[in-house]
Amino acid sequence: MSNDVDPNQVLKSGSYRALKVVIFILVCLAFYTLYMDAWVQKRMSGQKWDTPVQVFARPLSLYNHKFLPKQELVDELKLLGYKSTSVVSEPGQYSINQSFVEVYRRSYIGFDGLVSPQKLRIGFNNNRIAALQILVEQQWQAESLAYVEPLLISRQATESKEDREILDLSTIPEWMIDALLVVEDKNFYHHHGVAPLAIVRALFANIAAGRKVQGGSTITQQLAKNLLLNDNRKSYFRKFKEAIIALILDYRYSKDAILEAYFNEIYLGQNASRGVHGFALASKFYFNQRLADLTPGQFSMLVAIVKGPSYYNPIRHPERVQERRDLVLQLMVSSNVISRDDYQQYVDQPIKLSVNKAKHRARFPSYLQQVDRELKQLDVVAPLNSGLMVFTGLDPLLQSRYESLFSKSIGKLESGYKQKDLNGAVVSLSLENGTISALIGDKNNASGGFNRALDTQRNIGSLVKPAVYLTALNEPDYHLGSLLPDKKISMKSNQGKLWEPTNYDKKLRGEVLLFDALSQSLNLPTVHLGMDVGLNSVISTLRKMGVEQQINKYPSLLLGALPMSPLQVAETFQPIANFGQKFPVRAITHVTDNNGIRLLTQNEDSQIIFDYATSYELAYALTQVTKIGTAKRLATEHKGIQFGGKTGTTDDLRDSWFVGFDQNKVTSVWVGKDDNSPINLTGSQGALFIFSQLQSARKAESVNKPKPNNVEFRFIEKETGQVLSDECGENVSLPVRVDKITKIKDCPSLFDWL
Repeated sequence: MSNDVDPNQVLKSGSYRALKVVIFILVCLAFYTLYMDAWVQKRMSGQKWDTPVQVFARPLSLYNHKFLPKQELVDELKLLGYKSTSVVSEPGQYSINQSFVEVYRRSYIGFDGLVSPQKLRIGFNNNRIAALQILVEQQWQAESLAYVEPLLISRQATESKEDREILDLSTIPEWMIDALLVVEDKNFYHHHGVAPLAIVRALFANIAAGRKVQGGSTITQQLAKNLLLNDNRKSYFRKFKEAIIALILDYRYSKDAILEAYFNEIYLGQNASRGVHGFALASKFYFNQRLADLTPGQFSMLVAIVKGPSYYNPIRHPERVQERRDLVLQLMVSSNVISRDDYQQYVDQPIKLSVNKAKHRARFPSYLQQVDRELKQLDVVAPLNSGLMVFTGLDPLLQSRYESLFSKSIGKLESGYKQKDLNGAVVSLSLENGTISALIGDKNNASGGFNRALDTQRNIGSLVKPAVYLTALNEPDYHLGSLLPDKKISMKSNQGKLWEPTNYDKKLRGEVLLFDALSQSLNLPTVHLGMDVGLNSVISTLRKMGVEQQINKYPSLLLGALPMSPLQVAETFQPIANFGQKFPVRAITHVTDNNGIRLLTQNEDSQIIFDYATSYELAYALTQVTKIGTAKRLATEHKGIQFGGKTGTTDDLRDSWFVGFDQNKVTSVWVGKDDNSPINLTGSQGALFIFSQLQSARKAESVNKPKPNNVEFRFIEKETGQVLSDECGENVSLPVRVDKITKIKDCPSLFDWL
């Protein structure tokens, strides 16, 4: 038998084995494609990206008669990056005239959705808005209310360290889409996710050069690489995988959906540790403008960066990106995306960036700690990495000025009184709605560490006294002219410990008017008064004012044995400064999704917790504290401005407190040491000094609430506390509720001596 092998048999056997290998490969490829198809659908469904929480200051409201000095408006526009110009022609510009300011407000997403660009004209008179107009069809029309966009103060980074703003394809101008496709993928609408000829061409070019010199990726492949493939290693298998994903994307999703994802995903630079992803954020990062507001010259620079964000970094390599931008503009004009005249205009312009990396990092860390705490407590029906927009009550101009002055003021106290390691806190609330306008928790304003405004709990000293006097003024037997004993008092505790308070100056005056006891912050009359009205009544008043923590029912409470934080103190004084009206105190006002659809609005309803007439009496007494009492330096340092306020000092001079208010803000200031050692500063020397310094940062408005009809200013005889029929003898004019004037003492007549 012959041992020769039949060649045909061998060929058949080899062909069969090859066929089996091909079939095996095809089956594996089919299974791999099915697997990748399911994987792609899962990744593309639901939330595609981790998107940071954006935190905004309050939008600046504009309406007739609002107290707003013209310079304050101009300063806020500068903070927002607006440019001063003689002729206002583009969003983001303003001009100043003798009696009005003209502003071309940018478009923005607010807590009521998208707000369109708008020309505004704001007239001023005596630090108030006298006229508000908007431009409609080239005609100025009166408007009742307008806003200037809020300042972005923080973009809270996600775990992925990616930062982006999500936009819908419908909001992108058509010419921008055309410009991108001309440069990156001009056959986008004609291929199925990959361009085989482009890939082959690039492959041979790269092999010939021995390195990557040409790319053949379509926009769909770029999206696959950036969005779905986390492995940045370069290999032919990865390119194969990228092509499979691109084919699946093109099969499963519309071209518009792919384009929208690309505009939101593409990497365009770096801001410190966070990547700048998507054209929307890149537009704000590089130009401080919305994408839709960019010129072709500006957008062509962003398209230029796509080729290599590091190589074409416009901050480090402006000459490289300008050369690439000019090429993009050339491609745009050759494809009729822009005209020849437009090309010439933009190619002749140098690249002008408006990059301020600090704008895209967290500002005001102390304030943001309060925002974070509130956000964790709120019932927001959306994950925190879904691009939430959080709107707050922060006044960015006030906060930034206060931070600078606070640090300097602490330094002055340390050098002036030879103290070390002083620190403190400031909290300022809006009396219009109860929102937190400014919050400082550390003299080092860049620190996000221990927040004294929120977490320091110190006895408040004489700051408790207004609660004692308010309790008494609510009683029928007391008014500002009532006499109080200024005499020694001693009490024993249940443990037999003797408590014998004294006045700060150690003096005894016998009897004093209630008004004088409060304005001079006398301890003994306050204790006598508090014990007379009862500790339970004082505690009830404190509860109404907003004190929620445990209150020990001891007589020492009447002199401030009550630990509170500066934020709690500001909240407690809010209804006093607001003449009986109390708003919920909060940093956050609204939370929306990234399109401005409201998810949550914090309660902003106020309550009347104290009678207006009684509150008027107390507020009047506190305004006199800043004229003739323990805070009288304010009258000297801020002539013409009527503040109200109260100083506070604790035992052994460990804590220095002051709470002050004008018509619009109530502000608490605390100065002390973290180890609770003595600072040897009274409330007047420390916290009041800082409050006065802070007020130089703003134009305050004098306390000027209307007098209620059931209150009259009457002359009170100092010696007896009786209401006089006229001005005579030693007297003082004080507001008194009419229903408490039960007896009037006649002034002596000349005939009484005859």
